[in-house]
Amino acid sequence: MHKYTAYMNSHPSFKAERQSAVLEIVARETVATQAELAEALKKRRIPATQVTLSRDIAELGLIKVAGRYRPAPAGEAAADPEAPLRTWVRAVRPAGPHLAVIRCDVGTAQRVGIVIDGLALEGIAGTIAGDDTVFIAVADAAANKRVVAFLQSRIN
Repeated sequence: MHKYTAYMNSHPSFKAERQSAVLEIVARETVATQAELAEALKKRRIPATQVTLSRDIAELGLIKVAGRYRPAPAGEAAADPEAPLRTWVRAVRPAGPHLAVIRCDVGTAQRVGIVIDGLALEGIAGTIAGDDTVFIAVADAAANKRVVAFLQSRIN
């Protein structure tokens, strides 16, 4: 990565400008991938790496709906950070001693994964989110049991 791009990606004033542009782009255009978002920013002469865009998407609370990025419902994150668990999660179950599986509404798994990461539950090694499924890697069977029970209590 070029030094200038690294600076642009991390400097607070450039970050605010980039994130503002991201919100404007997803409101006006059909953007289905981070590559498309990067290209739209590039047309505005705003450089951004994939890592930076991934971080921006999480910080802005963007979700994928019908295959395109959209802002999350207004006030959702500020009002109740666990709201996506109750709203979009359909099932949580263990899948062996080191893995839990969360089934979500289509297009919401990435946002649910971000919420789970933000909870910083003890025993979680990491999450991987697809379109409608989140995998949670856990340290051991006891941690898996605790994590699954905690998440089930949030959706029931």
